[in-house]
Amino acid sequence: MRPKAILLDFYGTVVEEDWTPLIAPCESAIKASSKSIVHDDLKRQWDKVFRELCFSSYGDSFRYEKDLGVESLQMAVNHFDSDLDCEPFSKDLLKFWDEYWGKPQLFPESISVIDKLEELNLPICIISNIDNDVLDSALKFNNLKFDFIVTSEDCRSYKPRPEMFEKALSLLDLRPKQVLHVGDSLFSDVYGAKNMGISALWINRKMRPVSTEYDKPDYISDDLTGIIDILMK
Repeated sequence: MRPKAILLDFYGTVVEEDWTPLIAPCESAIKASSKSIVHDDLKRQWDKVFRELCFSSYGDSFRYEKDLGVESLQMAVNHFDSDLDCEPFSKDLLKFWDEYWGKPQLFPESISVIDKLEELNLPICIISNIDNDVLDSALKFNNLKFDFIVTSEDCRSYKPRPEMFEKALSLLDLRPKQVLHVGDSLFSDVYGAKNMGISALWINRKMRPVSTEYDKPDYISDDLTGIIDILMK
């Protein structure tokens, strides 16, 4: 059945997402470690801890994404037996976080796909694990407007938990089988959507293998044009 609306992840899906620039302020952490590590080691551990903190942050325990970012960095640094205290440069990291995520670059096909969806009269609901002020800045920077927007801050939870998907369905007044969720994360997007009974298109720009840890996505594409391919079938 052709979807009546698109649920669309933002970072890594519509605009570029790369944690590598955020590692730059952490060079001293790498040098302070008693283990031999490189940027990729720290990035992988940071990603892992950050994801775990987000998953446990909901309801009365909810915390802003940027705060979880700083805490998870300290935990990642500790993992590598570094006694570096990240607190002294946390303000610089938070500022860099806002500037980096607040002014992201669009992927080349994003505007044309969004325009095509508007031509097809398909509403788009952005579902993003992000703080409101950062997303507002990113939308203004790229001159983007969408029919509906749901953030982790709005719902006090993060994907793949169900609250954000439930909020989107409520705004659209549609059932899970009537929408298609599109995102780049097998954990947050595909796993989260499939758990809700929502079909998922995985945007696999880096040609990663499909993990057996999560449900297989219904569709896979290397960019957003995959949405149009699905709709035109």
